Amino acid sequence: AALEAIDMDVAEEVMRVGCVTGDRINGLVDGVSGTWYVKFDTFTPAVERGLPVTRVISRIALQQILARAVGEEIIINDSNVVNFEDLGDKVNVILENGQRYEGDMLVGADGIWSKVRKNLFGLNEAVYSGYTCYTGIADFVPADINSVGYRVFLGHKQYFVSSDVGGGKMQWYAFHKESPGGVDSPNGKKERLLKIFEGWCDNVIDLLLTTEEDAILRRDIYDRTPILTWGKGHVTLLGDSVHAMQPNMGQGGCMAIEDGYQLALELDKAWKKSSETGTPVDVASSLRSYENSRRLRVAIIHGMARMAALMASTYKAYLGVGLGPLSFLTKFRIPHPGRVGGRVFIDKAMPLMLSWVLGGNSSKLEGRSPSCRLSDKASDLLRTWFEDDDALERAIDGEWYLIPCGQDSDASQLICLNRDEKNPFIIGSAPHGDVSGISIAIPKPQVSEMHARISYKDGAFYLTDLRSEHGTWIADIEGKRYRVPPNFPARF
Repeated sequence: AALEAIDMDVAEEVMRVGCVTGDRINGLVDGVSGTWYVKFDTFTPAVERGLPVTRVISRIALQQILARAVGEEIIINDSNVVNFEDLGDKVNVILENGQRYEGDMLVGADGIWSKVRKNLFGLNEAVYSGYTCYTGIADFVPADINSVGYRVFLGHKQYFVSSDVGGGKMQWYAFHKESPGGVDSPNGKKERLLKIFEGWCDNVIDLLLTTEEDAILRRDIYDRTPILTWGKGHVTLLGDSVHAMQPNMGQGGCMAIEDGYQLALELDKAWKKSSETGTPVDVASSLRSYENSRRLRVAIIHGMARMAALMASTYKAYLGVGLGPLSFLTKFRIPHPGRVGGRVFIDKAMPLMLSWVLGGNSSKLEGRSPSCRLSDKASDLLRTWFEDDDALERAIDGEWYLIPCGQDSDASQLICLNRDEKNPFIIGSAPHGDVSGISIAIPKPQVSEMHARISYKDGAFYLTDLRSEHGTWIADIEGKRYRVPPNFPARF
């Protein structure tokens, strides 16, 4: 929305290139089981305020769009500012290559390790979050791509984020609690990640397996504690240079864009006042007004990002997780009290937080009328998916296969389960040509002559044990086995 207020053509291009995720289900899931913990509604807060629905866009693509709009001839690369002199009515900057430039003001937008900030306020170390982050992009399309936009997979001292970025690609971030400065062995990132997330659900493992080693990057996560003073005289700071935040809310770049809009707005007001009164433009007062208007909002969102990281990494599904000698308690599957309490809190607080984060600045966007795009339309089933996990699972548009396993099995003989309600699969030790359905023969001593039936109805598959001698079992991803009652369809 801030981009729309700045330049509608640029905003339109960003909307076109970006991938809409706000029209689908987003939220938190258990990293091991893959079951939903909390779902986020990012669609309603946007449309109620007449704002664009949440999108994801590649940082490189966004930079290219913005650079073309500004004019690439104006941008001088490889020209880091290492020092400056505030002369009162002008500012001189000194570049790394020794060149000097003069301007009416200096805006330090040079990132978390800002040299402008250092020269303004002295050396102040960034704060290490306690986590290193691996990131990558996979050429992979999940089966639930039409119903799920992004997910945060929760775990103890680690968590994993995945998001659709369009074009048949998924971006992911893997966070792991460890000391900063770690280095992986050559071509060892992927191997290490598979060990760290061993036993997690397929949604995580599939993305790691389908990502090339060279496409995986690693960086330690730092932020900066918010400060009250952003600038002096004709010098100010913007974006990560003054309020670098952890990436858990996805708001770092967004806050920088809002900063840019507010800065331009304050300078425009000062220019108009100067034109009306015939007095010089009061640059210093404009910069202080910009800082005052932005300070509270970015500080709150900075705090939210830290809180989100804490909640994601301290999640414990069951009592006993992380308790060392008492870890045997996990086998009893007793829900952890923090998990239960956290869900109650998130259910109540998250709608308010999302509404404020997504639309809390919309009333200040002069020149932009509240309006939604007709193309920003969610599925008619979105509300149902929020309220019904079963309906969301039925929306998965993927192929289901039976994969033979065991030492004597031929794993290459995959059996595709079709969605024909009139033709169930009949599983037995020998083929059955006289039954209604498709016969699957598994010549094993544990398999009865007429062992089980797999049927499809109303968007789901069901397994029925046909009074087999040794029974039919379903195992979940956590390794717990459940025996299917005879002649009773069990959904899987």
